[in-house]
Amino acid sequence: MVGAGVEQKDSEMASISAARSAKSPWTRDRAAEREAKREAVLEAAAQAFAEAGYYRTSLDDIAVRLGISKPTLYYYAKNKEDLIAAVAARAAEQLEAPISADPNAPAIAELRGFLKRYAEIAATDFGRCFVLLNDSDLSPEGGAGVREGKGRIDRRIRELVARGVEDGSIGRCDPKLTAFMLAGAINGISSWYKEGGALDVSTVSEIFVNQMMAGLLPR
Repeated sequence: MVGAGVEQKDSEMASISAARSAKSPWTRDRAAEREAKREAVLEAAAQAFAEAGYYRTSLDDIAVRLGISKPTLYYYAKNKEDLIAAVAARAAEQLEAPISADPNAPAIAELRGFLKRYAEIAATDFGRCFVLLNDSDLSPEGGAGVREGKGRIDRRIRELVARGVEDGSIGRCDPKLTAFMLAGAINGISSWYKEGGALDVSTVSEIFVNQMMAGLLPR
């Protein structure tokens, strides 16, 4: 009887402990809330920078978009440069995400996929900020991060072009100059593309990339 009482008590204590450790539906996930708010700040900043440019955008402008005070905004960003650097870094991450590709396919196929995604991202607010931002507009530290991100994208395009020349899927060319040409053509989308036009971004990207790939084929 005593043993049974002890076992029952242990079972009750275990149940209480489990209940305490279980997450209550009324418990606020502060980390998730802060991350969601940080995401909203980045999206508002990207929209503001893309519309007015880095210099003509102030933290007050971004705070107004969010419906918060400027002091509250400082909780999520140290200053304006911190925000534009984070926006540019997000675009670079999107560009550098792995692409599903057939390992046996020629390099031009992978290049096509990369450039199409590049074109689609360039038409977004985040992409516009990344493409149009000049690293010289920022401090040496902030500019270095943007420059590094753009450098990685450039090296990726050069690598794919060089591989294409090697495997014969791309005609003989200078990979460095060709990468400049390809990126320059796509970067232009950031300056003129607007949603709601005659062509959606996917169609624009398809047309751009098809034309560029046709120009790279061996003669």
